[in-house]
Amino acid sequence: MWTVNGGSIPPTLLKNTIMNKQELAEMLQKLDHYTQYSDDYSVVKQGIIKKEFILKMMDELFDKKSEALEFYNENTPDGVGYIQSYIDELKAEGN
Repeated sequence: MWTVNGGSIPPTLLKNTIMNKQELAEMLQKLDHYTQYSDDYSVVKQGIIKKEFILKMMDELFDKKSEALEFYNENTPDGVGYIQSYIDELKAEGN
């Protein structure tokens, strides 16, 4: 279960949740970024659901993808985020 606004919400309901940037930052900082390496498919599946939710929230909270990806990188461990050259390409395109 994830907690949003102090309450636990099942992943199936997260798609209807609207967050602010601080809440999204906290979620990114608490996220297990390595679930894809689990032997337990249920862990992998929950990681996919959580990552999809985070990407959806980033789309809703940021006008430009480059800003969203920089925010992601600022709130995740080193080596987990997006490559800076990709972000720079997006910025050059105005996105």
